[in-house]
Amino acid sequence: MRHAWIQVLSCLGCCGCVGTTGSDLVEFDTYAAGPENAAPSQPLTFTTARGWDVTLTQATLHIGAAYLDSAMPVFGSQATSCILPGLYVASVPGAVDVDVLDGTPKAFSAVGEGTETRALSGELWLTGGDVNAQDDPTPILETAGSARQGAISLSFSGKVTIGQNRAIPASDPSLPGANPICKQRIVSPIPVDITPHVGGALLLRINPEGWFDNVDFSALRASTTLPGGYAFADDDSDQPSLNLFSGLKQTNPETYAFTWLNQSPK
Repeated sequence: MRHAWIQVLSCLGCCGCVGTTGSDLVEFDTYAAGPENAAPSQPLTFTTARGWDVTLTQATLHIGAAYLDSAMPVFGSQATSCILPGLYVASVPGAVDVDVLDGTPKAFSAVGEGTETRALSGELWLTGGDVNAQDDPTPILETAGSARQGAISLSFSGKVTIGQNRAIPASDPSLPGANPICKQRIVSPIPVDITPHVGGALLLRINPEGWFDNVDFSALRASTTLPGGYAFADDDSDQPSLNLFSGLKQTNPETYAFTWLNQSPK
């Protein structure tokens, strides 16, 4: 949908009709990576807001697409649509699988397109295909590690998909589309302050610490595949699993940080 919008804008630009933005069209590479100090093949350690000492040995995130918007919505004012208000000024309609334990930038599978227009918010699509598909078996997050607090020490693993297992039933039968599945798959709005320009690149850094901040690891269920270990459920049926999914969708820039580079990383 938004890729089509960019294509229309490009056509207008070719005709000299981009008066709505007054900006040149831009193509750019986009990259995603873990924290800058994250080293390949090394675990990431941190302490959560609940006081758990966590060591992550696996954390792979699948991103289906990324977008930048000229507006920053007022919290609570959004309609039920998954489309942000304002003007989408940049589109990256390709996927990437990011090892967030590695700080080395990895390229998205598609070139980004946009205009030289200031963006104030960004969003990520956590989807394996159509963001509106009723079901999606794509593993969005695969993670493993260990957690310790006082006398409790445990190993854990988890997989997150976003399909019917995350659908929110309509509370009002007269409004069956009030909670579209796309809302569960889109992380938005992420604060940014970026103006794309020719010759630059977009970088997304991901810090997984916030995903686990509100997780009570002591409430994890025993794993059926990891002997002696524990596992997150791939739904919202318990506190750790619900809060991991909620953490995955938080929009603060400490977790998902977009920056504009003057050139592509080597």
